[in-house]
Amino acid sequence: MTIAKKIFDEYRIWLISLLAFIIVPFIKPAFISANNIEGILMSMVTYGVIALGLAMTLITGEINISIGAVMAFSSVAFAEAMKTLPIGIAMMIALAGAALFGLIDGYFVAYKKLPAFMVSVAVMVSVRGIALAVSGEAPVGITSELIERLGEMSLGPVPVLFLFLLFCVFVLEIFLKRTQTGRNMYAVGGSPEVAAAYGLNVEKYKCLSLTFCSFMAGVGGILLAIRMCSGSPSVGEDAMPSVLPMIVIGGTSISGGKGGMIKTLSGILLMNLIFNIMSMFNIYVNIQNLIKGGILLVIVVADKYIENKDKKI
Repeated sequence: MTIAKKIFDEYRIWLISLLAFIIVPFIKPAFISANNIEGILMSMVTYGVIALGLAMTLITGEINISIGAVMAFSSVAFAEAMKTLPIGIAMMIALAGAALFGLIDGYFVAYKKLPAFMVSVAVMVSVRGIALAVSGEAPVGITSELIERLGEMSLGPVPVLFLFLLFCVFVLEIFLKRTQTGRNMYAVGGSPEVAAAYGLNVEKYKCLSLTFCSFMAGVGGILLAIRMCSGSPSVGEDAMPSVLPMIVIGGTSISGGKGGMIKTLSGILLMNLIFNIMSMFNIYVNIQNLIKGGILLVIVVADKYIENKDKKI
């Protein structure tokens, strides 16, 4: 394998994103305007944070499709709590609720051996119902100068919320690659039977990953509420088809045991560039959803093909 091929295989998503920044401006010069670049960075934040949590779950070989509902709950819980409580306590309430839903999900999946898909569907429906009940089925506004400043704050051209996403990426990358717990998660996702034979508590790591996934969905909901100065029970309905391609394009396998946070960041960037380019070319929302679905289908089929190929080898 040549050095060029090794570099392409390792950094191909970054290179494709770079290519978009080179080619698209010739057709749409506004693509590289300061406002559009800032918009791309801000659009990466909410679903990007959620993607990091779901990537952790996929690494351990599980799935959690309730992320959108948990995001909605967190946004309205935070907005409601902000009416009477300080911002720190409001955040803790929203995140505690999000983590609790993940813990319930993880308990039934990991310890009771129920199918992850079915459990997360049940959690999704229940949590979405709670979000609707808490909000009175309507958006909950936030009247706070601090929240407004947080949503608009930036260091030069870079939004502070985007810097928070980068912070999460690097902390979680170090956790996965440099700690024993992180390495154990890869082992559990790669082969639960082998991991159990080596004495790892497979159930604990699966439950931990599902709880963390829900927690990060809660973080995403709070970030969205800060950006929009409101919480809504209807947000996150397209979370799964939007987030999953980001993760798998970044190199995290749906079958588990493979992936990373910096690579997930590359997938977050590329997918948001695709969404942004579609909007710049005035592609109808319904067509955008069709393209999202097509991308997701291709990714799932390709991931399964690679998995089967690896097994033959």
